[in-house]
Amino acid sequence: MKKYYLIIIYLLLFVQAGNGQKLTFALLTDLHVNQKSASDTALHQIVDEINKAEFDFVVVSGDLTNTGSNAELEAVSNALKQLNKPYYVIPGNHETNWSESAGLQFNRLFGNDRFLFRKNGFVMVGINTGPFMKMGDGLVKQEDLHWLSRELNLTKSNNELLIAFNHYPLADGLSNWENVTGILKNNNCILSFCGHGHRLALFNFDGIPGIMGRAMMMPKSKLPGYNIVELRNDSVYVSQKEIGTQKEPASVKLNYLKPEPIASLPISKKPDFKINGVYPEVIISFNLQDTASVFAGPCVIDAKTVIYGNSVGTIKAIRIATQKVIWEKKVQGPIYSTPINGKSVVAVGTVDGKIIGLSLKNGKELWRVEVGTPVLADGIVENEMLYIGGGSTAFYKIEMNSGKVIWKFEGIAGLIQGQPALSDKQVVFGAWDRHLYCLDKTTGQLLWKWNNGKPHQLYSPGNIVPAIANRKVFLVAPDRCMTTIDLASGKQIWRDCSHQVRESMGISPDKSQVYAKLMNDSVISVSTDGDVFKLNGSINAGFGYEHNPCAILALENQVFIGTRDGIIISINPSRQTINWKYKAGNSSINKLVSDGKNMIFVSLSEGKVISFKNK
Repeated sequence: MKKYYLIIIYLLLFVQAGNGQKLTFALLTDLHVNQKSASDTALHQIVDEINKAEFDFVVVSGDLTNTGSNAELEAVSNALKQLNKPYYVIPGNHETNWSESAGLQFNRLFGNDRFLFRKNGFVMVGINTGPFMKMGDGLVKQEDLHWLSRELNLTKSNNELLIAFNHYPLADGLSNWENVTGILKNNNCILSFCGHGHRLALFNFDGIPGIMGRAMMMPKSKLPGYNIVELRNDSVYVSQKEIGTQKEPASVKLNYLKPEPIASLPISKKPDFKINGVYPEVIISFNLQDTASVFAGPCVIDAKTVIYGNSVGTIKAIRIATQKVIWEKKVQGPIYSTPINGKSVVAVGTVDGKIIGLSLKNGKELWRVEVGTPVLADGIVENEMLYIGGGSTAFYKIEMNSGKVIWKFEGIAGLIQGQPALSDKQVVFGAWDRHLYCLDKTTGQLLWKWNNGKPHQLYSPGNIVPAIANRKVFLVAPDRCMTTIDLASGKQIWRDCSHQVRESMGISPDKSQVYAKLMNDSVISVSTDGDVFKLNGSINAGFGYEHNPCAILALENQVFIGTRDGIIISINPSRQTINWKYKAGNSSINKLVSDGKNMIFVSLSEGKVISFKNK
């Protein structure tokens, strides 16, 4: 019966596709445009050529820009506006990871970060696959999964054929790929187009034929190019086209009703949670799944209340015992700044350029500081004073109760994303303008600033949590080096690049050790004493390739790390052994927070907030 059922389905799809007109569209991906450069010129040339050809529409499937800057996005938008055909655009990781506007500029220019339209019996849907404002695997937001399921119900009932567009392939590298393919397969998805890999290739996305498009600029070609997709009844043909030349023969040819050619191609393995059975002593006491994603850490108020913000801009205070919402506050755009407690006031930054103070009792806004650029940073409170990065405009010292700005330092030229470190007299923080800054805590005066000597902004200490010990500042950054700087003078003491550190670091409670997570398997312990790099230990934690910037939480003789694929690992640093591992989900751990007693709270990008006892 199953065999006959499948035959009937295929016949219905064949009739539906056969009745539709042929479709031809241009697929552009991985443009990596810098304004007023060769890439900018190349895009204009491609637009001119497309305008002279017979295309039904154009799809741009991500990585429009090189660094996600507003100027680069404007350059791409200006070029695409010259198209005389409909065009549909989704972002890639270069727009979502390093966005100057935290994603707002993309939506202003292109209307949304997802699309859905119908043409000749086909439904075309494009979704944002992240990652969102930090290094990590791709992710489709929880709210986008709900939107996809809701919007595609009509597709299934009308027997329309679905074609999906994403930047990331629906495979490893996209943390919730199986949720996406599950929805697509349930709604007659015949093809999934993607970018990211910079080459034209055929894939098996969990049984869905996947086609990766070529990038605009290819290393073995002097000419820019794009992809031409032709749908003819039951088949798809994909060719490469370099500007000013003849279209190449189709590199990918497929009957999408009989996709046997993909059967021999590998399928990504689904997430494995078996590790949780190895360590049964880990007991989750609080487990909340939001309907949206969560990109910031939780704020633990006391044993009764936890506060967090989600990707649709809702800040929620939750009763831990019942998971009931005590209050919620809606702001514009996703929350990337972890709420911070200052007794009766909770402060948080917003992507529409504000730092706001909310009543801990009812969530009512008590004060706001207009910053003007997206606030992504985590703050720190000391003596009822909040120290926090204010977007890419300034660093602030704010009185928590009143919201009064005590001082602001404006000598910054890039987003501040991490959390500052405090000494008795100084505050130290990094920014995406290549620099680490040290200010006087009382006056806000610049004492010194340091950079690693590299011109590339993506090596900046922009999303780090520095540590201060023994009158020295310790930091790791995307340049994959650990650096120590004299706190008083700003002079570099030592710099070690022999270990593949990145942005994940922590310091022991007694400040004798700095811990850093490497990009492959290990966590190192480095002494804070002396003027040379001194490695005290290295623990192979077996987490594989890793680039999640989640800061290390170090407690008394226990160190916690969080990975890009949702694993929390507890380490005994003195014994250099693993206490336990727990897989909380399959997306990036945002932050690990102690309540100061015996509970650890964790948030994951997939929208989970959990807690467990620290034994």
